[in-house]
Amino acid sequence: KLPDNLKQLFRPVAMSVPDNELIAEVLLFAEGFLSAKRLGKKIVTLFLLSKQLLSPQQHYDWGLRALKTILTVSGQLLQASVRERQQSDGGRLSEEKESVLLIKATRINTMSKLTFADARLFEGLLA
Repeated sequence: KLPDNLKQLFRPVAMSVPDNELIAEVLLFAEGFLSAKRLGKKIVTLFLLSKQLLSPQQHYDWGLRALKTILTVSGQLLQASVRERQQSDGGRLSEEKESVLLIKATRINTMSKLTFADARLFEGLLA
């Protein structure tokens, strides 16, 4: 507890929890995903379930930084896939293919950090 004379020197600050779903949706749209709304909701739900169901390890990060990393990598995978596809038939990727790329990026960035037991649970969440 602070004395009254020190309390007067401080200003109250309001903090709020960021809307991870909206952030994920915007980042996915920015990366070029067409089904960003659905995929954003799914990846945020995956992160929430992982945080709740997997063992609490100090090195696990289920926050916004890890989410942004996965979305950035999935964007890179999408761009590489689109470039490859343009050379063959010039079409866009389906929602299913976008989903597969997001799962691949999630595995790339997450699986190496998990314990063996948690990796099995995480694979179940991805399925």
